[in-house]
Amino acid sequence: MANEPVYESQQRSRGIGFYFDQDLLVPLANEDRDYTMGLALEFFWQKKDGIYPLDGLAGRAGEWLGLGRGDDNVITSFIVGSVNYTPNDLSISAPILEERPYASLIYLGNKRIRASKHSAVAVEALLGVIGTRVAEEVQLGLHGWWRDVADTSEPVDPQGWHNQISDGGELTTRLRFSNSRLRAELPGKWDLATTWSLSLGYQTNASVGISSRVGKLGSSFWSIPFDPVNRGSFLPSLSSDEWYFWAAYRARLVGYDALLQGQFRHSEHTFEYDQIEKLLHEGAIGVTLASGPAQVTFSVNAKTAELKQSARRQHFWGSLNLIYHF
Repeated sequence: MANEPVYESQQRSRGIGFYFDQDLLVPLANEDRDYTMGLALEFFWQKKDGIYPLDGLAGRAGEWLGLGRGDDNVITSFIVGSVNYTPNDLSISAPILEERPYASLIYLGNKRIRASKHSAVAVEALLGVIGTRVAEEVQLGLHGWWRDVADTSEPVDPQGWHNQISDGGELTTRLRFSNSRLRAELPGKWDLATTWSLSLGYQTNASVGISSRVGKLGSSFWSIPFDPVNRGSFLPSLSSDEWYFWAAYRARLVGYDALLQGQFRHSEHTFEYDQIEKLLHEGAIGVTLASGPAQVTFSVNAKTAELKQSARRQHFWGSLNLIYHF
């Protein structure tokens, strides 16, 4: 791995990202269920002058991957976000046993990344709360706003959030290790990379993936904006001007998911391990445009069914990501 970090060659040393996932962004596939919404803000810095509330944990875990605490090549970010899941029928207040349960997570995390032109290694420490009512209030507000704008009676207000996983709130945590390598490229035109990751905690799983970009490239391969709310492995680009189309795929082997199986606190509705799918396929296609200090990405994402029950179906959602460098 090169000693000189890629970020040293970029024009700006810090930035902020706003990430928004919503099934409403894919009108033809919008069914307002499963993974219904995700939000996150990420603050990233080249120098060690940022906010690092979990950096002690991330630093200790990063040492397993060779990311030294005083390593000047290590880039750090801080992220705050939330993810929300619902069953298919929001009008029913009782648990729908054949459907996935309501679930929500609010989290904060720190990433430590060391990247070169040909590889990137990352560790993320995350601390969150499952089961708050924040998701319910946000969904009620969003549904009410959409009914007013569209002058329609749908979507209905959700009635079953009191049945969510760990209703009332429960602390949770996750450590995630990731590695990505550039496999082929035509500099400035296209590239192809592979990635593996391992997660331990409220989501315990392992994955392998592949991604590719084509267009006018000014950033490194590891900055591809694939699923930053849930499992974004690395950091956004600091490149000033570029545009590209991209596609990404990963296969995930699931060991445990608290947002389906529950955690320590009692939940009204959960699934057993033998009721969930052990192998998931996830993918996305998108377009990224960057000019000056701003970058925007839109993508369409998909994931195969998580359950073996009658509610066996794919998820589709859109993502809108906005980056500003300063």
